[in-house]
Amino acid sequence: MLHDALSLSKWEQKFLAAYRRAFSIQEIEESVPLQWVFGALLFTFFVTFEKWVGSGAITVSAYVENSYACWPYFQDCGRFYFLTRLPDGYSQTTFYVVLFVVMLLVAYFMYRKQWVYAHVGMLALWLWKVVVMFGLTYATMWGNYDYYDVVFLVAVLFLPHKMFFLRALFVTLYFLASTIKIHEGWVLGTYFTSLETGLPLFGNTLAPFVTNLVIFMQMVGSVMLLSTRPVLQRIAFFYFLLFHMYSGILVEYRYLVTSLPMLIILFGVFNRTIPLPRGRKAVVGWIFLLLLAAVQLIPIIIIRGDQKMTLEGNKYGLYMFEANHQCISSVTVYTIDGQTESSREESWSARKRCDPYREWFTLRQACDRAPAIARIKWEYDHSINGGPFYRIVDEKDACALEYHALRHNAWIKLPEDRPQIVGYPVKNLYH
Repeated sequence: MLHDALSLSKWEQKFLAAYRRAFSIQEIEESVPLQWVFGALLFTFFVTFEKWVGSGAITVSAYVENSYACWPYFQDCGRFYFLTRLPDGYSQTTFYVVLFVVMLLVAYFMYRKQWVYAHVGMLALWLWKVVVMFGLTYATMWGNYDYYDVVFLVAVLFLPHKMFFLRALFVTLYFLASTIKIHEGWVLGTYFTSLETGLPLFGNTLAPFVTNLVIFMQMVGSVMLLSTRPVLQRIAFFYFLLFHMYSGILVEYRYLVTSLPMLIILFGVFNRTIPLPRGRKAVVGWIFLLLLAAVQLIPIIIIRGDQKMTLEGNKYGLYMFEANHQCISSVTVYTIDGQTESSREESWSARKRCDPYREWFTLRQACDRAPAIARIKWEYDHSINGGPFYRIVDEKDACALEYHALRHNAWIKLPEDRPQIVGYPVKNLYH
């Protein structure tokens, strides 16, 4: 074995033994399904970083050019950017080549069955992904599917009873995904009927049936994946297998890379009943499950309001394409010497979330950086699922606005504020 060949000192051997116990790595050593999961999640890092290596979202240039976005709870994230991408410099590509080498080493250690070393490498990759996702950028270079990767890796890297909690987390994520669909966009199918191309393959007539079937299966049918009755379990498995393949028509490969391998490994090839874990070691896993549910409830319980319209707290949990958003942001900049400059930006795809915070963040940075700006007039019109454009933001001076991460921002109008209807959208496209 590699660590024998390196003639590790007693201190190093004790450290590795303690590390192995602390992260329950013995479970990986003894479980072929967990080893497959390990490999599947390693592949998601390659797919993710292959995209990130060319992204300018967290580069020094993004900060200088004000083309970045931070989380509402950490609005100074841009000050910590340190990478420079081509053609301005080599630090970003160098950094991701190092991460690529780490991925190769993880694969090598997996081949050699050196699971402690493989775990260390995966932990390093996971930490960088978490720092980027929850510290350095507000969803400008990652998507909902990355939440899945992070959550599954929590089970693989940290939790005891790994196989049990992987399966439980998979089902829990299905259930949480169903809760954000309880809205007219999915209940009535208007998300798809408001698209110019309609619902893929089935058409608009069947849209409400198909969308409600998805809600039902994610909310109720997902539990059947854990059923001890083979027929029920296989019905659920093949339904979700087909569901993910169908969803690929819209979401393409990226979500499939995460969802399908995990579905097939956990509930297909290696499906088996796992007893409910008991004892103190299991407590951490149960707490993590409750934490996921609590985070998903933040927009409902803590922030309140119409989250689909305001998108406040939208990315604190799973968000997906829960509504078909269209928006128009109109800005007029007034300078201290009396000049004005107007601009107008329209959403270009049903995939765009139309988050007022994202626009406010850019405007606020402009206010803070340009002493010549006296004020910025801002109008933000928002339509969901083909409904009217409501002017949910109508402010004379965006520079004076503050954005609160964990409560409703009064300058974003709710339905009870009776926002002005300024027009109606045409059908848009998903791309």
